[in-house]
Amino acid sequence: MARVVRVEFPGPGRHQYSPAPGYSLRGGDIVVVETDWGVGMGHVGGILENLPLDALKPPLRRILRKATPTDLSRRAALLQREREVRAFCRERIQARDLPMKLTEVRIGLDSTKAMFYFTAEGRVDFRELVKDLTQHLRTRVELRQIGVRDEARVLGSAGPCGRSLCCRSFLQLFAPVSIRMAKDQNLALNPGKLSGMCGRLKCCLAFEHPLYADLRRTLPKVGCWVGTCQGPGLVRTQNILKQSVLVGLETGGQVTLAPSEITILPRPAPPVRRQRAGQPPLDAANGESPSGGPRAVECPGGSDRTSLEAAAAGPREPGPEAREPSHQADDVPEDVPAPEDP
Repeated sequence: MARVVRVEFPGPGRHQYSPAPGYSLRGGDIVVVETDWGVGMGHVGGILENLPLDALKPPLRRILRKATPTDLSRRAALLQREREVRAFCRERIQARDLPMKLTEVRIGLDSTKAMFYFTAEGRVDFRELVKDLTQHLRTRVELRQIGVRDEARVLGSAGPCGRSLCCRSFLQLFAPVSIRMAKDQNLALNPGKLSGMCGRLKCCLAFEHPLYADLRRTLPKVGCWVGTCQGPGLVRTQNILKQSVLVGLETGGQVTLAPSEITILPRPAPPVRRQRAGQPPLDAANGESPSGGPRAVECPGGSDRTSLEAAAAGPREPGPEAREPSHQADDVPEDVPAPEDP
């Protein structure tokens, strides 16, 4: 267990946790700390007592000292320097026709490192750009590609709720968000309403999803066959927050009930098709008999053919007896001799 200080930096929701130094600190004190972009300056946002160091994400950044008047004046000068470097970097990106967009520039307090954050659709060969920046700044330069969510965090804006974007206000890490979360909350699957300023699914969809998932388990699923005090019916919709379902009754009409007022029933079997007299019952509409084979049908001439054979063969052609009528009388025997001529 140790005392941990939360250090917040100016900009889009950036903060880090550092072990508390030996001297005393209070909330709002400006301190000089180690950061990703070198030595930076921030203010104390809070002090946490008895926090295990294993809970902190490595690497741990140290607090070097409290900010002095010299540090404050140097930081003000670096802000102006960052604006000039940002304009120079954008000019070199345009001159070299690189498919990238510069988002933010950070220069350390000791000027030993400069960090450039950019967005791009794919991989970018920026080696020549690094040479231009290194020659211009005379310091170590590092370019880091970020996503569209980080870009929205840096630029900042107001969300549909009217408040500042969550990623800029307090979010430190982006949790995965899926369309399944919107379905579990019975939200309309409209991309215009589910997407944030970054063009991705809103981060706030993940805030209440665990609560909706727990409440949803206590309700019967949509399409489930249930029994009510007014007869059996089918669950049509769910109201998760009110913990009720809308049931369409078999006798007609709808009723809204709580889960304690319904009973889940097995789904009734589909009605059996009525068959013609003298034919075996069918198991399916494709003409199969209970034995699993094709159904036999009567054909002209007294012979039997299966339904599949009859469909493939088409109408049966008449035999030779039907095409060529016999010239011999049926009532004259074959052994009677012909009459002689007189």
